[in-house]
Amino acid sequence: MFKISLAITIIFLFLIRTALGQANKEFAVGYADSYDNLPTIYFKKATEQDYKKASAVNQLTHSIPIINGKNIIIPTGKGKIKLHKYNDSPDQPEGFRGWEYKGYFPILKSYALISHSVSEHLGFSDLVLIDSNSAVKNTIISVGDAAVELPIPSPSGRFLTYYYNYDYERNSCFIGLLKIQDGGNRKKGRLSELMSFQTKDWAVEDIRWLDDNSFIVKAYAMQGQGSQKKKQFIYFLTKLDTVVRQTD
Repeated sequence: MFKISLAITIIFLFLIRTALGQANKEFAVGYADSYDNLPTIYFKKATEQDYKKASAVNQLTHSIPIINGKNIIIPTGKGKIKLHKYNDSPDQPEGFRGWEYKGYFPILKSYALISHSVSEHLGFSDLVLIDSNSAVKNTIISVGDAAVELPIPSPSGRFLTYYYNYDYERNSCFIGLLKIQDGGNRKKGRLSELMSFQTKDWAVEDIRWLDDNSFIVKAYAMQGQGSQKKKQFIYFLTKLDTVVRQTD
């Protein structure tokens, strides 16, 4: 009788886990040592007119998921995922603080969220994309303490670029470029590192794709100090054709 009750309990717990849509797999990209072995993004100067011609469409929709008390409920093809909502109130113990919902990328079929935690009184966060079909979590590792900025998909959803402006070094940034794989069951996630770039000469204001193989960066160099600080904007263009052909 005990064995039968135990079996029923295990089945019950399994069904609950499935109903809550726990992520099937978790992957992470953006590690520095992975980018170190890959090409550097090459930029050339562009103009403000070039930037204005580029697509400024915000591909992130802000559909609101179900908020159930302290939880965020994310619907996926594998069931619903229940995530603890981020709480930034003071006097909390160190460790995981919860999830912050940012929106949904229709072209990626993925939800964008920020995972927050605290260690030794310092805050840390990462950007996570949760696939709305498979419930797989894809984390984009940050090069700093805070999460990277929301990524920008290319027009056809073939590539994903993102950036991070360093907090403690003004006029400095990191730009990462990821390739997006579609279809099939893989041991690796949908995202893989392709190219990267970093500089101590300017930071990123915005990135826009011109087409699926080129994007333009609106950058800035902060001039002056205190109340005299002012952004001086610069524009840079990159074309990915050569590297893209090599990796196809």
